[in-house]
Amino acid sequence: MLKAGALIFGSALLAAPLALAQTAPPTPTGALPGNDIGTRSSLPRSPAASNINSGDMTSTIAPTPPAPDVPSGSPASAYLMSASQSLAAKQTGTADEALEDAETTILQRAVPAGTGNMPSTDPVVAQIEQARQQIGDNDSQGANATIQQILASNSPELSQ
Repeated sequence: MLKAGALIFGSALLAAPLALAQTAPPTPTGALPGNDIGTRSSLPRSPAASNINSGDMTSTIAPTPPAPDVPSGSPASAYLMSASQSLAAKQTGTADEALEDAETTILQRAVPAGTGNMPSTDPVVAQIEQARQQIGDNDSQGANATIQQILASNSPELSQ
């Protein structure tokens, strides 16, 4: 009777150790070790945008892009300028992050009670989403043109 991991070589029976995949258990948050949720240190990392829409979905895991170089609490316009600079540097992932941050800055607003679940009808938010979709479609020039339109509008939301 052969044991698991035994090899037959000619007429000799050789014992070979079983190679078992060893993986560390997930952390209490469900993340794998070294991938701490909310720290922007999760793997994989890439400056390229991914998983914005079906046009750029190459994996079920979106890589963590570098964070935009914008101080916390900055107005939406600062994030939009950072997005434009990131696109010029061909860092679409960082540009997408900056656009998301601009959108979040604008969406942090007071709304009437009971309407918090309603989507925003703000045209600037719609334009930001348009720029994100353009990045997802690998249209960096179009995304940058949309960002420049938003900045040129001098909308009050940009100073928030």
